[in-house]
Amino acid sequence: LGNLLSMSGRVADALVEYKFALLKDPYALEAVEQLAQLGCDESTISALLDVGLKRLTTNNKHGSTEDMNMGAEEQTSGSKPLLPLREYAQAQSTLHRNHLTTSLEHFNRLSSQFPHHPHLILQKAHIQQELGHILESEQNYQRVRRMDIHWMEGMDKYAHLLFQLRMSRKNAFMLQQGGYLHYQYSCHGGREKMENDSVTCGVEDELGQLSADLLDIDSNKPEPWVCLSMYHLARDDHDKSIAFVDKAININQQHQYAHYLRGSILLASQRPDHAVVSFFRANDLKRDIPSYEGLVESYLAADKFKEAICTAKEAISSAPRDARAITLVGLALSQAPTSQQNGEGKDRAKRALKRAMALDPGAPRPLFALVDLLASEENYDTCVKLLKDAIEGGKSSDMSDSTSPATASHTVTWNKEHLDVIQAKLAEIHTLNDMYTEALECYHTAISMNPQNGLAIQGLERLEKIMRGVDPDDEMDEEGEVDDEDAGQEEYY
Repeated sequence: LGNLLSMSGRVADALVEYKFALLKDPYALEAVEQLAQLGCDESTISALLDVGLKRLTTNNKHGSTEDMNMGAEEQTSGSKPLLPLREYAQAQSTLHRNHLTTSLEHFNRLSSQFPHHPHLILQKAHIQQELGHILESEQNYQRVRRMDIHWMEGMDKYAHLLFQLRMSRKNAFMLQQGGYLHYQYSCHGGREKMENDSVTCGVEDELGQLSADLLDIDSNKPEPWVCLSMYHLARDDHDKSIAFVDKAININQQHQYAHYLRGSILLASQRPDHAVVSFFRANDLKRDIPSYEGLVESYLAADKFKEAICTAKEAISSAPRDARAITLVGLALSQAPTSQQNGEGKDRAKRALKRAMALDPGAPRPLFALVDLLASEENYDTCVKLLKDAIEGGKSSDMSDSTSPATASHTVTWNKEHLDVIQAKLAEIHTLNDMYTEALECYHTAISMNPQNGLAIQGLERLEKIMRGVDPDDEMDEEGEVDDEDAGQEEYY
């Protein structure tokens, strides 16, 4: 009944039913999860659990004659909960308040008590994925698959992770196509690179195999169609991708991730006004930071700066200590016209981005946003210092593996794996500052780290044109060079 009321938008009535269910049976873990998701505070849930356990103990003492024949050990154990209910309630409450690191610590403790419980392992995988611990998350998803090959719940998020690995080396998307989808997936660490890009091919094969397996299990669930959508998205086929995610939504209108994915595809297809609708629906179903990020990105792409700033502030109220939410405020303020901010928008944006970097020192998004903002003011020395500090941070994390996975955030999983991207960004700043020798060195360093770094390859081509005295933005000059080369070849032959 609580689920039906919640789906129909009657949240207050749903809360009453979930509380009643928990009072009647404190082991109704679904009620704990739903109460946390609907914003019920941790102390209220704990109080409900205490009352429910007391009532359950009282009922057991006055139970049937069969209960009276229990052993002494079984009778005394009735006063203690059979499951760590308080720990589970804390894990769910912190999760839905976007305190991901704390929630992961709770789920780690629960998992140590129940090491073979697939739901706990899956929750850990989701949180690790959102924190940026991609490789640890992948291992937990694989553990769930090994435990139960027919497991369906959460496998769309596993497909999301495989797509992150697929995109981890396609860095050109960050500047070439824009959009939150490609930016986000380019900013997560991936597997170690292997020869002939076998990792990329392997990830596509895994996505295809996962889609086929889930379709064989149950094609009437949204997860297989979301996986199939991700598979075609990895192949840059947006038309098929949007068709399959629409099918997932038709199967289950309440599937939050399907709406989020649809918004991401539309945003990457340069359709921000349509993307807003999907992100808004995803955020309505679950107020998490990724859906807020999608909304802000869409509003900015549609030049709706006031809406972007309001949404970013709402994200902070949802997660005041989350670096991603604070970054959104910085991004919105930095891109909004000065006339809308009384001339203080840029300074406020810098403060917000610096605060986000202090909370999560390895996060790439506030770093690049702050560098872009400073570069627009021609403050190149500060840009260089920020990027060199990030490079040194990535190298130091590579040398020392003592950082706890629960607290490392992006520092290990991003800077360590993507020093080539930071080197390419540093080269871009040197180019803007007319320091062409230093720019060449950084571009070559980036390409030596990752020969497929699209940012470095495109930036190097642009730099070579500048050094030849050719306008890199003038297509006519480029066509003229090609014609001259063709004429020279014809003359030679």
